Amino acid sequence: MHTIYDCVTSFCPLLDTEYHLVLGRKGTAVELTIRFGKKDCFHLMGLQYLTDMPNLSRDRGKIFDEIREKKITQRQVEASDHYHKIAERVDLFPYLEDLFDSNDTIFKYNEKINAFSMIQADYLMKNRIQNKNVFLFLAKDKKAEYYFCRSFFPEEKRDYTKNQASWTLLFKKKIRL
Repeated sequence: MHTIYDCVTSFCPLLDTEYHLVLGRKGTAVELTIRFGKKDCFHLMGLQYLTDMPNLSRDRGKIFDEIREKKITQRQVEASDHYHKIAERVDLFPYLEDLFDSNDTIFKYNEKINAFSMIQADYLMKNRIQNKNVFLFLAKDKKAEYYFCRSFFPEEKRDYTKNQASWTLLFKKKIRL
């Protein structure tokens, strides 16, 4: 089982990485630039669900740094009554970069189709990691011209890609900044 420290250390190389994607569907092409920030990692790991840990209710960038510096430990987060909700997500999270590197189908995410969900995203990636389907939602930063990772979790009861329009990956470039 991976730890939150494993999640943060696997995310660190992405902080200096940008993905440029060109997607195609029915004669239309769309370009996406994806960037990564420390504050995004908190939500992707699911730490917001540990509501009984008040020390996690502050600047998410600082929490990222404290996990990396081992000031916040796996033992501390596992003490949460809600850790079971994120344990599988934490275990799969270190494969996030592999998901980007190997994925070739992206779905234009229509929130209305998945009315049961509160996730606000523009695109959705689905991939198989460790014999488990995982979903990664991408949203456009309102202030900039790039996308960021909104949410990440393993498939449980619902396939979020059902009835979503699939786009073909025409081009992918990974850039180390």
